[in-house]
Amino acid sequence: MNSLRVTIMSRHECHLCRVVTRLARQVQQDLPFELITVDIDSNERLRQQYSDRVPVLLINDRETFSGKVTGGELREAIKKARWRNPISRILSRVKLALTRG
Repeated sequence: MNSLRVTIMSRHECHLCRVVTRLARQVQQDLPFELITVDIDSNERLRQQYSDRVPVLLINDRETFSGKVTGGELREAIKKARWRNPISRILSRVKLALTRG
């Protein structure tokens, strides 16, 4: 089970939303995470909240990007989100210690 979740707030007829979703799937191949796509038009509250700002990317429910995003930006944000997770910091340090001998 992945401890990291990326949620894309999107709209059905949004070209940029499809591009960002495809980009997230590509990044997901290298950096595993749970990917959820939410159609804001199916929920009045979400439609009012996000309106024309879509796509909006949330990483672990924290709004991270709105509109265009690059693969590099998404990778960096995912790495930072993992670093905020204490167990990831511990495992990273253990890996570093093992590679140094």
